[in-house]
Amino acid sequence: MSLLRRLWISVVVAMAVVLAGSFGVSLLTARSYFEQQLSAQAGDGAVSLALSMSQQSKDVATLELLISALFDGGHFRVIRFTDPGGKVIIERVQPDLADGVPDWMPALLPLNARPGQALVSDGWRQIGQVTVEAAHGYAHRALWRGSLQLGSLMLAIGLFWAVAVSMLMGWVRRPLDEMAEQAEAIGGGQFRVLEEPRVIELQSMARALNRMSERVRTLFAEQAGRIEMLRDEGSHDAGTGLLNRAAFNGELRRVLSDPDVPPGGCVAVLRIADLAGLNQKLGRIRTDEWLATVADTLQHSLQAGDDMALGRLGGAEFGVLVPGLGLGEGRALLERACGAVAALDLKVDDTLRLKLDAAAVAYRRDDTPGDVLARVDSALMRAEVEGGIVAEPGGSPLPIPAPGEGGWRELLEGALARHDFALTGYPVLDREGRLVHREYMLRLPVEGAVLTAGQFMPAAVRVGLAAACDLEAIRLGIDRLAASPEPVAINVAPRSLIAAGFLDKLDMLLAIAGPNAARLSIEVSERGLDASLAGLESLVEVLSRHGAHLGIEHFGRQLAALPRLYALRLAYLKLDGSFVVALHENEGHRRLVKAIVDVARGLDVVVYAEQVHCAEEWSAASQLGVGGMTGPEASRRQLAG
Repeated sequence: MSLLRRLWISVVVAMAVVLAGSFGVSLLTARSYFEQQLSAQAGDGAVSLALSMSQQSKDVATLELLISALFDGGHFRVIRFTDPGGKVIIERVQPDLADGVPDWMPALLPLNARPGQALVSDGWRQIGQVTVEAAHGYAHRALWRGSLQLGSLMLAIGLFWAVAVSMLMGWVRRPLDEMAEQAEAIGGGQFRVLEEPRVIELQSMARALNRMSERVRTLFAEQAGRIEMLRDEGSHDAGTGLLNRAAFNGELRRVLSDPDVPPGGCVAVLRIADLAGLNQKLGRIRTDEWLATVADTLQHSLQAGDDMALGRLGGAEFGVLVPGLGLGEGRALLERACGAVAALDLKVDDTLRLKLDAAAVAYRRDDTPGDVLARVDSALMRAEVEGGIVAEPGGSPLPIPAPGEGGWRELLEGALARHDFALTGYPVLDREGRLVHREYMLRLPVEGAVLTAGQFMPAAVRVGLAAACDLEAIRLGIDRLAASPEPVAINVAPRSLIAAGFLDKLDMLLAIAGPNAARLSIEVSERGLDASLAGLESLVEVLSRHGAHLGIEHFGRQLAALPRLYALRLAYLKLDGSFVVALHENEGHRRLVKAIVDVARGLDVVVYAEQVHCAEEWSAASQLGVGGMTGPEASRRQLAG
């Protein structure tokens, strides 16, 4: 029982005791008053009757007439006339009734009024004695009416007092509840500041909680800032802010092994020749500043987005990785970049001329990172000799002829109507190799081939069917839940969260799943989320109603959003595979992963690692506290187990 409730009960009990005591004292006082009045009435009646009898004839008929006249007034229950020897000469008696008074009232509060007595004389001779007892019925009726009125008044006062005390306790409880909610919110990653209550005793506590909220907010911001610094140190070039060579290679490995990115794309390299000559003419400091300007120019000219990776591979060599880009588009991209860099003013003498070498290479999913980079180096050497831009064909054509936008719409709408889609699963294992859940990706069998999400989802986005495909994946995942006890995770595109009607349809699907929904996780890629995390809050409301969970995959770019993600009751996050590449060898990435795991553990969020390719990466991630792994190594371990 809460302290305030105990205080409320004690106050109400004390008030009830006070009111009950006042009621009892008032009744006893009223009874005493009525007893005195009845005694006085009996005494006055006895004296008056004795005086009348003394002055009248002493025959029995006359005396009886006098007694009857007084008795018929109805205010007496007994009038008795006795001779000096005590013998009853005349007696009148009537029942003492109290109409409308419960029987227990006279028994509980009896009226003990003394009877009135007076001597009757004839001259100096005493001839008898008169005894008069007043009727108690009138007094009992008056006492009953008074007790009802007094009880009603006391009850009204008691109820008013109870309500007043309840309101007072509510007024005191409100700031206490707000402070408790603030403490819970701080634990949930929400840092609210409360207005100080008007209760003086609570103001110091509210100030302390507000200071703690601000302090924890600052600590989280500092932690997020340190993690971002570690990320930049481990994966970004210090001079330009672009990805360093190791991080660029990690992105290349990720797109070559992730079945849900486009199966082909383009890798391009732009090199500014004679960096040594630039250093001699400009000096090292100005050269570094100019290279930073080149990096900014490349970012603006290439319009680098979430799908594009732009890195400094060393010296004045810059790399561009664009999944899903054809070789012709890659060549045009390089031409635009070379033109933007060539237009920069070096502000030195006319003897220095920039020479730009550029090469673009198409890749396909079954390539290895080493092969792709070797082909890029080879193409770049040809560009140095031949001049201009060298584009080496390759690519990853679709297993079916590209149908065009209208053909894609017809293909996808027909597949959705016929439920032609299927799921393929990949295990997520904990550090001991036990299954955490199975992550399912959408596949589309068509014309003897199977299209991956990376092949048909870009077209689905263009024709406005991405949300419908995601709902189909969730429907198939719910079917898996009904057929197997394994937990299931389904990927959903961030743009689907803000699609009209998507969340309502998801709510209906989860309602159909019933208790099985508690084994379902919906994963959203961090790459498609904006800084405001649009759509996630509404998604969490739908998931929480059915016990489903939220996960964030490809995590690592919006590190400052981690406390906000926790406030949305995030269940887990999956580190982007680019941070896992050669984790056992990359000290910067180890520090970054360790910092993310420490912050996530403090927020009660589980961290998994994506695209773990070898036992060494598995071991390194486990030592850093990562809770689970996915990727080729996880699939091998499950098959071996």
